[in-house]
Amino acid sequence: MRDKIKNSAKEAIAQIGDGASLMVGGFMGVGTPESLIDALVEKGVKNLTIICNDGGWGNPDKGIGKLISKGQVKKLIASHVGLNPEVGRRMSCDNPDEKMEVVLVPQGTLIEQIRAGGSGLGGVLTPTGVGTLVAEGKQVLNIDGKDYLLEKPLKADFGLIRASKADKFGNCVFYGTTRNFNPLIPAAVSCTIAGAQEIVEAGELDPNSIHVSGIFVDIIVGGEK
Repeated sequence: MRDKIKNSAKEAIAQIGDGASLMVGGFMGVGTPESLIDALVEKGVKNLTIICNDGGWGNPDKGIGKLISKGQVKKLIASHVGLNPEVGRRMSCDNPDEKMEVVLVPQGTLIEQIRAGGSGLGGVLTPTGVGTLVAEGKQVLNIDGKDYLLEKPLKADFGLIRASKADKFGNCVFYGTTRNFNPLIPAAVSCTIAGAQEIVEAGELDPNSIHVSGIFVDIIVGGEK
């Protein structure tokens, strides 16, 4: 069995460089791999494209908010950014070095785009956003007399997820609301990095309780609180 365990978060994110695209698990910071985010902040990678539920917290910095506050995110695709004032400031900033592009996506649409990316689908059809700013530049299909937007699938170079418990093969379990976006991200990215609260031997997890199969996980590191 290939050894997926890394000794530190710094080692786990070593492959992530400037300009990378990342999908990050979490919902208002719950279920976000904070140790991996901290390692990216320390590394100083920049011009990142982040796909996630939200923009994290701005005060104190939590989750994606840490990367945004440091100016490391060039583009954010998310469904909610109201908890981090720094997002609004960077959206409207005139300084090109600080400006961040923000694409706001209805939450249900966002998760379905991620699901489509992981399932190899060409997109999803949704009535959400028809006749609004969300529809600008998108194809509208009329099916049985009802209009739908064609939303294209989302994929990324790396996925950062937080597991409550993982085994050494990479099978992951998420407790409570940490489950949120985390289970769907691994199939939609080229490399999944799991920050785990607890790592156990392969075979110790109940197969019926596993939320992400280890075949989708490339790197595992402990240390999540």
